[in-house]
Amino acid sequence: MPGESSSGSVPMAPKRKHGATHTVEGDRLLPDESVPTTPQTAENYPRKRIAIACNVCRFRKTRCDAVKPSCGFCTDLGIECTYRKPTVGDRAKPTVEPPDALESVEARLSQLEVRLEYTHQLIQKSAVQSPPVPAHSEYILPREPRSRTSSLNKRVSNSLNTSTPDPFIITPASHDFTYRQTTTEALTPRPSLLTFRAPPFIHVESWDYTADFYDDGIIAGEQLSDQLDVLLLQPLDLTKRTLRRLQQSFVENFLRWTPIFDQKTCVYAVEQASGGDFQVQNSSTCLTMLLLAIGAISEDRSGDQDNQATGLDYFAHGCVMLERLSLRTGDITTLECRVLQASYFKFAIRPLQAWNSITQAARDSMHLLTSRILNRWTQTEQEAFHRVFWATSTILHELEATMKMHPIGLRHFHEVVPLPQFEEEDSGFFFFLAQISLRKFLTQSLEVVGYHAGRVIYAPVVTRELRKQVKEWYDHLPQAVRFPIDATPVFDSRKSFLRGQYIALFVVLGWPSVLKIMEIGDAGDGGLGDQELALTREQAQGCIQGCCLFLKVADEQLIGRKMGTHFTLWAAYATLATLLITFNCPALAFVEESKQGHHIKDAYEMLKSWDMSEYGFLRRGLERIWILMRQANLADIGSTTGQDSVGSNISS
Repeated sequence: MPGESSSGSVPMAPKRKHGATHTVEGDRLLPDESVPTTPQTAENYPRKRIAIACNVCRFRKTRCDAVKPSCGFCTDLGIECTYRKPTVGDRAKPTVEPPDALESVEARLSQLEVRLEYTHQLIQKSAVQSPPVPAHSEYILPREPRSRTSSLNKRVSNSLNTSTPDPFIITPASHDFTYRQTTTEALTPRPSLLTFRAPPFIHVESWDYTADFYDDGIIAGEQLSDQLDVLLLQPLDLTKRTLRRLQQSFVENFLRWTPIFDQKTCVYAVEQASGGDFQVQNSSTCLTMLLLAIGAISEDRSGDQDNQATGLDYFAHGCVMLERLSLRTGDITTLECRVLQASYFKFAIRPLQAWNSITQAARDSMHLLTSRILNRWTQTEQEAFHRVFWATSTILHELEATMKMHPIGLRHFHEVVPLPQFEEEDSGFFFFLAQISLRKFLTQSLEVVGYHAGRVIYAPVVTRELRKQVKEWYDHLPQAVRFPIDATPVFDSRKSFLRGQYIALFVVLGWPSVLKIMEIGDAGDGGLGDQELALTREQAQGCIQGCCLFLKVADEQLIGRKMGTHFTLWAAYATLATLLITFNCPALAFVEESKQGHHIKDAYEMLKSWDMSEYGFLRRGLERIWILMRQANLADIGSTTGQDSVGSNISS
């Protein structure tokens, strides 16, 4: 977060200019004094500022010469250079259309009409069961991704501009759910609890539990609704002692994670509700009921999914009130209630219900941002909205990534809404800001590197730069939220969660390099130069080591229910599946961790304790893990607790 002071935010990495030359000393970049620099004078300093920048330069926030088809920076790196589509706010001068522009537009419209007609026919025939898809299959996106920064936009556009459109290049309805995936998930199909599309060079069967996951979620929602109806008829424990205990638990286990309001607001809401004997059906009473529910469920130290009654009695009354307040889009307290409702579902490991709640908060936030209501609010009200907006954004991004849901557009307002500002020197605020910045970085970096249609789309030089920026983000963390980059216990659930996300980011950045190494196999350097091959091997090693390190530190988040438990479960499964896919791969023999089986065994035992019989998405995933373990001859391997070199590639 550039421009913020260390006392109230987490600063982001400093900007770099293209022409600067650096050397590496530890984790920092230092200017290379051996290379002469030319002082900027009035004669040689550029007089005009280019208003157009390519996606890579825009992401790195560096100057771009805007040369087409490839700018100077992308040409030097040998990576693809793409430009976003102009918007209404762009101030670039309109360019003269080529003579055949009208013909091109008409041809494009004709092609889209053909595809639209064919899609309409598919909808009419949706009752017909689609044929099964082979395990090792490739897929093609059925339509152009909406991301403006994705480097694959040009490829998808070219496929639509072919002279003879092929109406049979579609997504099999019985297997692929890319139509509701985020752009980044469609381009980077890492193994997950829902799906994995194995390319031909990986000898692992693909899997797709997406339909089963949504079946389970819908049934679980109906059962939960029946429970809430029963609990509405039962009396609540509203004694002063219970209220104080649950209120304290809420502050410790939620508000210090996501400070959407301060403790004074929490106390005031409880006092207002108590003054009316909890009979007044307003937003303050609704907020009180939901915070009591979160306080109750966050006290549950068990991982047993069958125990769902914790806090449900308060939650039932809060949901009834929130439903009555659903039309109050401009009420900040109602938005805060939406965030609390979604957070309770996260604690309960109910991702589908959490998605429904948080998307309602996101839609209301976008409505407010598009209106003039914010201009009429006081500064205090605007600041409260900023907190709700960023809390909604972080929760929504997590669910988008895990559930493969299509983004609803909230991220397009990131540049409009300022980061929250806090007066108190509290570590909860630092954690909140660090979480926001790391999530934004993850969203943007996924648009740069990825995997698509059997071919690894990777940019090792750009990935190296992204890794450096992530490390600089860590270097600028305030001491209140700083964590060790190893498996040392920190005994702080917020620090351990932040550490897990930090490690997971290195895994994501290194995944395309792992796929590239596996695709090359025994074919020598695969056409890569020595320097590029060495860099790719280094990043692949960092990915596998990051998987091992993440599984070592994930246990702190899986002891009881926490705000980070849901994300940790999904990320732990993805890293465990990655280790199994790469286990004993000859092309990855240079990575020592790829030959160690105790990481896999320990992680399986850790996730097994969360094998939920009522909600089966993890149960099916663990069955898949057990099959992969048997195929790798790891079913009977012993557990090892010895120290090793996991994480050395990340911390160095």
